[in-house]
Amino acid sequence: MSATYYIGVDGSGPSRAALRWGVRRAAERNADVVLVNTVDDEWGLVGRDAAADAERQAKELLIEESARVTALHSGVTLTTRIVHGGTAWALATLPSPEDLLIVGTHKTGFLRGRVLGSRSVQIASAARCSVAIVPDTTLDSRHDVVVGVDGTDGALSAVRLGAQEAARLDQDLLLVYAPPGLPRSESSRSDPVEDRSPQAARMLQDAATEAATMASRITVRRRVAHRDPAEALLDASFDAALLILGVSTRHGENTLIGSVTHDVLMNINVPVLIARGLPARSDTTSLASSASA
Repeated sequence: MSATYYIGVDGSGPSRAALRWGVRRAAERNADVVLVNTVDDEWGLVGRDAAADAERQAKELLIEESARVTALHSGVTLTTRIVHGGTAWALATLPSPEDLLIVGTHKTGFLRGRVLGSRSVQIASAARCSVAIVPDTTLDSRHDVVVGVDGTDGALSAVRLGAQEAARLDQDLLLVYAPPGLPRSESSRSDPVEDRSPQAARMLQDAATEAATMASRITVRRRVAHRDPAEALLDASFDAALLILGVSTRHGENTLIGSVTHDVLMNINVPVLIARGLPARSDTTSLASSASA
């Protein structure tokens, strides 16, 4: 069964950026689209009239956004949903694990630490499915797909999905590894794979081999970066069409996003796809296994 694309809409600029991105991708993949708007139950505490008005506004918004979808791609199979509750939790728990949830985000300043100060971070943490976060910025003339490789089991999902996306977009695939705990070079440069440790080279070689297995005709490039991992990924994807990150499943099937993904989302400059699940292969060997051998 193919994935359904759930797109959170609220009429804002970031929401409409997510709508455009999601509908175009759904049309290319012949996926059904569900537009979702949330009504906070706290309106009921204000009074019955306020709750009814919030419900009415949600219905009007979904009619308006549905018309936008039809104008973009008339052939997309479209339905709408109104869900109640806090926006982040209501959106995150609606799709099934095999679906894709798409939300927009305002660009924010760089923030380290585990503060969940962005709704997109909250949604990405709580979701059971893959999540795409789309910034409200110009996406024209972007090229290549970037994947973060970090030695965890979640990187395998990211690499496989990255290969599929690179093939779909007819773009190169760039694999980026920023070893944790390394001091930053003064120039914050990236070094060739062969100049780095054998462990890093082997990890990226395994990732490149996996990507080639998924999509043999794409060009795969590799990079080891001597800098903070989030900064390295943001720098590598500055002009990219898509950045893909994985979620480790070592401590359960739906663990929270890691600190690197958190920091990327807090300074997002590219559509970020957080991959959950393993696409299209039965071999589930982790990329981390060879790196730790």
